[in-house]
Amino acid sequence: MTDQTLDALLILQDADMRRKGMEQRLAMLPKEMDAIIARRDKLNASTAAAAEALKKEELSVKSCEAEIARLTSESEKLQQQSALVKKNNEYQAMLAQIADNKRKIGEIEEELLVKFDTVASLREKAEQTRRRNALELRNARTEFEELLEFSKTVKEEIAKTAASRPALTRNVPDEMLATYERLLKGKDNTPPLSKLANGCCGNCHMRVTNQTINELSKGKIESCDNCQHLLYADMDNPDE
Repeated sequence: MTDQTLDALLILQDADMRRKGMEQRLAMLPKEMDAIIARRDKLNASTAAAAEALKKEELSVKSCEAEIARLTSESEKLQQQSALVKKNNEYQAMLAQIADNKRKIGEIEEELLVKFDTVASLREKAEQTRRRNALELRNARTEFEELLEFSKTVKEEIAKTAASRPALTRNVPDEMLATYERLLKGKDNTPPLSKLANGCCGNCHMRVTNQTINELSKGKIESCDNCQHLLYADMDNPDE
């Protein structure tokens, strides 16, 4: 095996591992984007919940105010009608109803004082939530757009690497290339070609036989006795 073959394999492997790294990174993007979308939805829900809580309390205030207006109107009518009533029992009943309405109005007015404070607090909370979430939403939108742009860039780079790959395989013998391709597709996702280090495979770190070391010292590319990955030796610093 010539130095040209080794150099070609190392260049090919460098390109392939960079491509695989980009593909792995690309595969992670959908999950990251989904996380941003989930974050966006949570922020929107939080803003909506704060606004809904305020709206509910404001409606409650309006309902109380409407009830006060109804009771006041009813009392005014009873007051007018009482002047025309001749029977004492009817007159007393009207006065009792007017008094009861006055009592109810007093209770509702006390309730309103509490509700006004609650509305003020909820309004402040809703505004703070809206502002805080608006900032977070802008950040999420920016992150999402950056991921989209990054995805586009990575896809373009992967396409370029794939297009240039055939030229990188020309100086690799067919049999060696077939072994390399098989290892490249392995589930362990490790580089097919590893350097011998202190008599051990750079991939599995197991010691190889002396025979394999002898062959590597001649500049050959051999398969690891344990993991079958391709091995080469640094001829400037051979491991013997």
